[in-house]
Parts: sequence; structure tokens; C-alpha cells
Amino acid sequence: MHLEKIVTLANQNTRLRFIAMERSLRATGCNLPLWVIPYDEKKFDLPVNAHWWELENVLHWLEVHHAHRMMRKYQCLLESNYQFVDSDVIFLKNPERELTSFSGFITSCGHWHNPEHVITKEVLTFFDKSTTTWQQKIFNAGQFACDKRLYNFDELKQIAEQPEYKASCISFRFHDQPGLNLLVNLSGISVTNITLQPYCMESTWAGDYTDEDYSRFWKNESKKPYIIHWAGCSMSTNRPIDKLFLGYLTKQEREEWNKKLAVITATRNTFQSKLKTRLRKMKAAVKLAVR
Repeated sequence: MHLEKIVTLANQNTRLRFIAMERSLRATGCNLPLWVIPYDEKKFDLPVNAHWWELENVLHWLEVHHAHRMMRKYQCLLESNYQFVDSDVIFLKNPERELTSFSGFITSCGHWHNPEHVITKEVLTFFDKSTTTWQQKIFNAGQFACDKRLYNFDELKQIAEQPEYKASCISFRFHDQPGLNLLVNLSGISVTNITLQPYCMESTWAGDYTDEDYSRFWKNESKKPYIIHWAGCSMSTNRPIDKLFLGYLTKQEREEWNKKLAVITATRNTFQSKLKTRLRKMKAAVKLAVR
């Protein structure tokens, strides 16, 4: 695989994550251009060698269908020779070097043993017709690479709007994972997960590293992951591995980050408190009703 660009999805709300991701990429020696898909209209100033990437036909089509904004990643399927990462990723090694020997569609996630956030009824129906080992073909939509253009716009639109696929590819309310998994596998491209045999790279998910000595799993350089992804991990729990992300922020940026975490934590605590109060009232009402 000969990478030509790194693609990501971002907006003002994810700016600090984006900053850490971009700096970690450059620290590995990778100087490829960074194409940034805007999650919404809340843009920010990008660093050198980065630009906002908007395909108006794709974005308009998704807006018409009120599709989840994460589905803007479908733009990638119209390109070749790219590495896509969500903004909550940092690079440990240069993706240009790490992916040189691979071809096709490449992922490095653990959804093969944790598929529930990827699969819908439509996705399972598709896989049931093609393979009994479908787990090796699914992937996390927050990080993947591909050297082939899978569709042109008309092909993408036609397939995604088919009645048997539309619920996953366009109408799914929560995120883009079922849709991307379905569209990639419908294209017929070979999907390779390099955390599986024969490669057996260590996990790229921050949630798999829970103690201070997380780097002990990376003593074999060939098995060390080239990215770490915080997908679904709350950054308010202060995992030791979170230092890898924080290390790319300035003192001022860390202060801004801590303020954001404080707001998130306070909001969550308020919600949990209200929920507990509501549950107590419901329980009391039930007891009264059965007397």
C-alpha cells in the first residue's frame, strides 16, 4: 500500500483531540497531507499541510436523508491510498512504513471479538449469505486504510439506498459503523485485520490497556500497534495510557482540556443523580400500587 494522504473527521468540539493526533502523526516522521472532513459547520484553523475536504454531492445527499454526520466518512470510499483515523487517535509509528506490505482494505481493531456495535439485522443478513467467519471481516469505523477506490458517487448512492441496505447505510440513528461495514464488504474488497493471524499486532484500543505498565505489551517492535484509539473510552478516568494523548498538548491546551472534562463530568453526575431520583420515585410508586 502506498499511502498518499491521512483522512480524519473533526469539528471545533474535537479540536484538542485533532491537535494531539496531528502532532503525533508528524512526530512519527509522516508528512503526508491531512484531509479533514468537517463533522459540521463548526470548523477551526488547520495546521500546515492540512485542509478541509468536502465533497458537496456526498454531503448534500446525506443531508437530504438526515443521515448521521459520521456518515460523511463515506467520502473515503470514493478515494484510494489513504489512512482514515478519527480524531481520538494518536500515532505511535509512521503509517506509511507500517502499511507498505499490505493491500486491499486494512483495519487493526478488536471488533472481531466485540461485534455488537458494528452489526445490525441487515449486516448479519448479508454476512449469513457469504461466510460463517464474518467476524474477521468487520472493523471499527474510526480507523481503516485502503488502496482502492471502492465506488463512484452514483454507485455509492444506488447501493446505500437499496431497501435491504438503507436502514444501516443511511437511516441508522446512532453512528456510521454498520453502514461502513456493509458498504465496504459489499464492494467485494479483501478485508485484512492485522490484529489477527498471521500478523497478531497488539491491540490498538486504549481500553485494553488498564495499568501503569501498558508498554510491556510492546516489547516486540513488530507487534507494537502503530496507532492507539480511544473509541468509547471516557478520558475522565485518568488511565495511565491517556498520558500518550496529553503529552502532545501544551500547558494551556491541557488546562482547556481539563475544563472540558470537568464540564462533561458535572453533566454526567447531574444526569445520574436525576436518574436515581426518578428511579426511586418509580419504585415508591410501584410499592404504593401493589399494597
